[in-house]
Amino acid sequence: MSAGWGSRETLDVTLVEPELVVEVGLDVARDASGRWRHPARLHRPCPDLSPADAPLWTSPPH
Repeated sequence: MSAGWGSRETLDVTLVEPELVVEVGLDVARDASGRWRHPARLHRPCPDLSPADAPLWTSPPH
């Protein structure tokens, strides 16, 4: 995984089991590769939901 635009630095990735559902805000702007142009913003935790209640996000919306 690339560390950022124009960067050749490689990041290590650690997969984890989700334990908390949170609400996030995303800007709809994407680059030519389909990646978000701006970081996601945390709005609030949703302790009333379990990770099993959240839909899987397998591909970016179009």
